[in-house]
Amino acid sequence: MATNASGHISVFSLLETLRRRKLLIVIPTLLLAAGFAFYAYSQPDRYKAQSLVAAEHLTPPDYLKHVAPEPLNIQEHLWTVREVLYSPPLLNEAARELAIYRNLKEPLPTAALEDFKKKVGVKVESEHTFFISFEGASPKEVETVTNKLANLFVQQASAKSDQKITDARNIIDEQVNSIKQRLEQQDSEIRSYKQKAVNELPEHMDFNIKEVDSLKAQYEDRVSKVSDEEAKKTMITKQIAELEQQGVLSQPIVTEKTPSQAKLDDLRLKEKELATRYTARHPELREVQRQIRDLEAAITNEPKKPRTDLSTTYMKYSDLKSQLESTNQRLDSYQRELSRISSQILSYQRRVEATPQHERALAEMTREYHVNESQFHDMLDKQLDAKLALGIQKSETGIAFSVVEPASLPAAPSSPQRERLILMGLFAGLGLGLVLAFVMEQNDTTFSTVDDLQGFTSMPILAAIPTIATDKKSNNGGLIITNTDPDSVAAEQYRVLAMKVQQQCGSRRATVVLLTSAAGGEGKSMTAVNLAQALASIAAGPVLLIDGDMRKPRIHEYLNIKNHEGGFYDLLQSADGNYSRHLTKAGNISVIPGSKPTGNPVAVLSSPKARGLFEKLRNDFSFVIVDAPPTLPVADSHILGGLSDKVMFIVRARKTPRELFQHAVEGFDSENLMGVVLNDVDYQRSRYAYAYEYYKKSA
Repeated sequence: MATNASGHISVFSLLETLRRRKLLIVIPTLLLAAGFAFYAYSQPDRYKAQSLVAAEHLTPPDYLKHVAPEPLNIQEHLWTVREVLYSPPLLNEAARELAIYRNLKEPLPTAALEDFKKKVGVKVESEHTFFISFEGASPKEVETVTNKLANLFVQQASAKSDQKITDARNIIDEQVNSIKQRLEQQDSEIRSYKQKAVNELPEHMDFNIKEVDSLKAQYEDRVSKVSDEEAKKTMITKQIAELEQQGVLSQPIVTEKTPSQAKLDDLRLKEKELATRYTARHPELREVQRQIRDLEAAITNEPKKPRTDLSTTYMKYSDLKSQLESTNQRLDSYQRELSRISSQILSYQRRVEATPQHERALAEMTREYHVNESQFHDMLDKQLDAKLALGIQKSETGIAFSVVEPASLPAAPSSPQRERLILMGLFAGLGLGLVLAFVMEQNDTTFSTVDDLQGFTSMPILAAIPTIATDKKSNNGGLIITNTDPDSVAAEQYRVLAMKVQQQCGSRRATVVLLTSAAGGEGKSMTAVNLAQALASIAAGPVLLIDGDMRKPRIHEYLNIKNHEGGFYDLLQSADGNYSRHLTKAGNISVIPGSKPTGNPVAVLSSPKARGLFEKLRNDFSFVIVDAPPTLPVADSHILGGLSDKVMFIVRARKTPRELFQHAVEGFDSENLMGVVLNDVDYQRSRYAYAYEYYKKSA
């Protein structure tokens, strides 16, 4: 909104903005205040009465104190108070106190009842007291209705309390029965779940783990024995193959075994198999060993049968065959045991793995059971308390309402609050005005101060000309301040500007200085006249002022030149280019006034004759000040800028938009741009006002 050159909001710039936009702030403030005042004084008087109601806590016997209600906090139970007070039966009965409803037999219409309800109010006074109020047009009716509302509330609140206690007891009984049923159902579910997963429950976890470890040990033992038997089988097979290669099978063999000997061989094989599976005390193993002993004794007593003598090699071969068969039988037995043990291991591992899942499920079921059990006990306590509370209520102990302070006749209207409404209008108008001022300031892109201009452009600020008051009695309005008020701050700024022009142009041998602006009304012609006057007082040679604005010439008005022969356009049109016929003296400066063109001025300015004229003027004058037309509307200034040595831009404070200024500057060669002059600066409200005031006092 109001910012300084660094882009930060300052108090000075903010106050300056409020000063410039004061009308935008004052007018809405006055209008809204007047509107609110009209509304306030057009409203009829309204009266309001209120009655104070309190909640009393009656002391029960000592054995019932734990169920006695706490003192009622009205703020926390305001909704209960409203529920009773705004009930339609109570409002209908209280409305009969009004004259317009006194003879009405039926209940009030809905619209009338809502209108009556809006006039009834409740306001908390303290922890145990509150006001019941009513607002209306008649003081007496307001008093009567308010007292009626208070008395009806006290009666209805007691009946409401009895009903609430009874309802609460019924609800508690229903909840007790419901929770009891849930507990029974959950207990049945837990028992059923445990029966289905009896071997996988957490309490069997240690046993299952031990069984898995034991089975794994047995499995490893059997694997070790299988390895040993496999090695033994390999060795026997190798020996049998060697004997067969030696021709042991080609020898005649007559082997005759009796049935007893064959059975003895079977029993011995069975003994070896059982020994691998059971301990020496196992009944089955001991029974086989007994049969072997009996059979051996029987074979010993049998008569010897003749048989063919066998060679030692064949006997060895037969023994190896017998060992191989025995080894194969043991391997088959071990494999069957490995399969059985592996199956048992998997079964117990599944039990162990399923245990956490069952544990979580049981924990969840048990937790819900305990929660419901806790709720059940709480509800049993509440059931007992509800019965005791009902007894308290019936024995006329507990909480009771009473009217502490009846309503009195209102002495003055309660509304409208006219002073407050007017004050609201003032604040609302002030806020609206500030918003409008803010919006206008945000949309204002003009330069307010020298700091604004310096922060926007890199061009040097040649001078800041303060606001010049016009003098209606003077022919030129007192705008030639260097003549009318040479001791003023504005005249001093023009002399500073003249010295800067002399310094820049003297070092470069440039004498033609063009003054232009982005648009009209920036004070360009006034600056040209005062600059020419100031240069004439310090220049070594003559100073010429040319009114180059052939669209709207103004120099002759400022200098009060009348009946001059021709002007700048006529000079450019002349064949000989003799400027002396068009030259006019105004004080200590020479002037070529402006004149309205009869043709296109652009063609005349672009001619070689114009360039030759300016060359001649450079030789004859120390400085030539050209007052050119604005840059944006016409092309004249761009052509004159090419004929001039330096270009000076004139900007008017709070008038020239930044966009126009930037666009106008971009059309010129940066090397020819001398700087900017800021006109109409309100220095009295600037941060540099002290320096100007000091200068004026010293002068």
